[in-house]
Amino acid sequence: MKTRMLASLEVPAIGMGSASTFDVEDEDGIEVRRQIIDNCIESGSTFIDTSPMYGRAEQCLGVSMEGKTGQFQFATKVWAVGRETGQRQIARSFELLKTDHIEAFQIHNMVDWKTHLPYLEGLKDEGKIDLIGVTYTYPPGFPEMMEIMKTGRIQTIQISYNALEREAEEEMLPLAEELGIGVIVMRPLGSGALAKDLKEQPDLTPLAEFGITTWPQALLAWVLADPRIGILIPSSTRPERILQNAVAGTLPTLPSELREHVASEAQRCFSG
Repeated sequence: MKTRMLASLEVPAIGMGSASTFDVEDEDGIEVRRQIIDNCIESGSTFIDTSPMYGRAEQCLGVSMEGKTGQFQFATKVWAVGRETGQRQIARSFELLKTDHIEAFQIHNMVDWKTHLPYLEGLKDEGKIDLIGVTYTYPPGFPEMMEIMKTGRIQTIQISYNALEREAEEEMLPLAEELGIGVIVMRPLGSGALAKDLKEQPDLTPLAEFGITTWPQALLAWVLADPRIGILIPSSTRPERILQNAVAGTLPTLPSELREHVASEAQRCFSG
């Protein structure tokens, strides 16, 4: 797995998201998640993004990676209104993940960010976290996010960006590059829709010699071809997909003509 810089932190090119996929508590479900964790280690996809918003995800991660926590980098979030509520939630995240250090702590959907930011800055000064960030999925939140970026008080943003959702290219990515802010990409596969909801099968023929054998790999390679991106966090409930997706993080940068081919095929084949 190739590595990239997320602000000042070296991270794998492809990590893993946990929204919905780790919101389980039954033993069978947790056993599958243990397999996913093992495949993350095998593939090098050892950066995991989670949030209290994702139900039992933090708890499930803490259980399923028991004894292996030290092999991972964590990104989680505070998603609360009010100082005391936020501080309790932040402390709970450390407890559930069974760690005393979290690499990236983000303010989920920018909720009450002015309240939480000073406390996170304190944790950063204490060395308990490395990076502070904000997240928002869709373009209507970009103007506020850019104002926060311009304060100089955050080091990462997390946004949705893929071959069919390219609004971030207009202002967000240029500003992140200008300010040296790391970019975490959620939904590089459109929450799976770009890989599953196809009206036709994409043509992978031009990509074969490049080492791409699956359409999700093509979509991930498309995003990684933008040097402003720090890391992608696709998710899956199928352990084998972790290994398959990770291949995209081992390849050279997708040439511009092949990147254009992937974008064209996404437009042609997607039924959304």
